[in-house]
Amino acid sequence: MKIFILVMTFAFSGCSSSPGLSGAPSQPGAGGYADDDAHNHDGSHPPGPADCGSNYMLPGDVARLGSHSFMILGKEDASHIIAEHRSGTPPHNYQYLLRVRLDPEEMAAYENILKDSKTLPAFTTIYFDAQGVQKDRTFFCLQDLPKIFGPLQKKGDEFEHLFPIRASLQKNADHEGAFDIRPSVVFGQSVSLERADVELIVYRYLPAYLAQDNLRQAIQKNPKTMAGLFGHAPLYATEAPEQASKHVSFIATDGAIGTGRDECPHDYYSPKFPVQKTIHNFLLMMETGPNSVLAVNYADQAPHNFQTVLVFKLSDKEMKIYRRARDGAKSPPLLQTRVKDAESSKNYFFCMADLRQQLRSGHFSVRGTVYKDSELNNYKLGTPVGVIDLEAGDVEVKVNRVLASLMNVKALLP
Repeated sequence: MKIFILVMTFAFSGCSSSPGLSGAPSQPGAGGYADDDAHNHDGSHPPGPADCGSNYMLPGDVARLGSHSFMILGKEDASHIIAEHRSGTPPHNYQYLLRVRLDPEEMAAYENILKDSKTLPAFTTIYFDAQGVQKDRTFFCLQDLPKIFGPLQKKGDEFEHLFPIRASLQKNADHEGAFDIRPSVVFGQSVSLERADVELIVYRYLPAYLAQDNLRQAIQKNPKTMAGLFGHAPLYATEAPEQASKHVSFIATDGAIGTGRDECPHDYYSPKFPVQKTIHNFLLMMETGPNSVLAVNYADQAPHNFQTVLVFKLSDKEMKIYRRARDGAKSPPLLQTRVKDAESSKNYFFCMADLRQQLRSGHFSVRGTVYKDSELNNYKLGTPVGVIDLEAGDVEVKVNRVLASLMNVKALLP
């Protein structure tokens, strides 16, 4: 049963729109592939652009085509899983989540891998046969996802030749480390995805997810311009600054609510910059068991720049709050660690970098408000539904991976 309806309120004019399927150079960790390796199953090489377009803050920083990997967050129902893109190399700077339909045999394969995997299972759009030979690889641009899987797709468009996407299942993937792909692939275990099998649930453009060297060079050349762009909230890579500056930015509003004190581990790339505890937002994606809800971090600026997947244990009353916020919603319920009453607001701050240590200490405790129908790009909280309380024993960490390139530009200014 589909719960969320993705609402896209913007156009993607100006973006490069079709994935090139010609060869690409070998990549470390992918097991290597031939220069003439293309997606087409019949061996043909359809024409396409050589890259995926530019970047809002660094217009000359161009993303090349690539295959993509996804963490399988869990089983939503008998036929569907929820998957989150394992964020790759900038400027593939997006946070997105998918609902994927599997047939019974594919679901059984996933569940079998899940039983023995020490980390969240995953799949990659590189296909290996049972002997470990790479037979296929699917390339696409992340900026094209609304056209490939979302509300902007059109019958008979240039993306139909991508399908079926053959994707290999992965076991014991090192989500928080080097993520070497081939060693984690279970040869012979794969899924074959048609276009109708995939639904785009969340799609966010992250303008500050940038290659470090290029970012620092741009700041050195024009620090005032870069500082100004940081507060913008572009909805796509080529949006005009005049328009992007009018959108509500999470990092300039709720994302800026913090203690003001230097209390958290410092970021690797800006070790001298003070790091304060802040409030945080989480997308509540689905139920994972009795009184359990899976939560995904709403990507934030450095130093809270983590791709985080948690499981919350809720009371019966709190489960009812979650379900009221979920049912019939246009976006996943959003939990913010801030509670407002008629007269004031109470903020609950913590550091993302040492979350596991906080939980092990037993001193972790936060309260948060659950919102329904929040706007996730042009940031706006929805309707408050209720409040939940979380203690250390109520939170399980599945993934807490630092996104080294998701930076606070102001921390790098001279």
